[in-house]
Amino acid sequence: MNFKNISFSIYAFFIGLLLLSVGSILFFEQDESAYKDIGTNIPSIEIGDFEFFLLTTDPLSLVANGSRILRYNTYDEGYEVFAYQLDSQGRKEEYYAPYLKAIKDKYYAPQSIRFVREDGLVLWSEKGVYDYQKRIFDGEGQFFLTQDETDLQGLNIYFDQNKEYLQGESLDGFIQLAENPKQ
Repeated sequence: MNFKNISFSIYAFFIGLLLLSVGSILFFEQDESAYKDIGTNIPSIEIGDFEFFLLTTDPLSLVANGSRILRYNTYDEGYEVFAYQLDSQGRKEEYYAPYLKAIKDKYYAPQSIRFVREDGLVLWSEKGVYDYQKRIFDGEGQFFLTQDETDLQGLNIYFDQNKEYLQGESLDGFIQLAENPKQ
């Protein structure tokens, strides 16, 4: 073998390697859709052991505290959240959820939520959505409700606090009917 054949073989090898590298770059592009959200969903504020006051034209609309709150661009997340407010009849209402996601006036509780009202009403639901402005809780999964002699359980509760309206599926329990004062 002479020197020309060896150098031609080396040149051919490296030119082939170069063409293979350029071809792999051009023909095997990465799928960037899997990485497009990285770094965009970062909380702008993170507060530990927080206490939150929502003030409106009423003296005090809502007080909440918890172990941690994260504020993102379009929603908030709260952990170990305990909140209380006054309803339209001046009764104190308390809420507890291990995790809440707040988007505008709706609070999403995917793990569980417990609602206690000053008049003795206690509601626990597996998960659900509470509309703060309309005062409507729309639960998913199992729920338990007690108040005075009423002891009720079932699935998928819908509870409108303003109208004192309750609806659910597979209801089971005892219900105390209100006495008619005009009798």
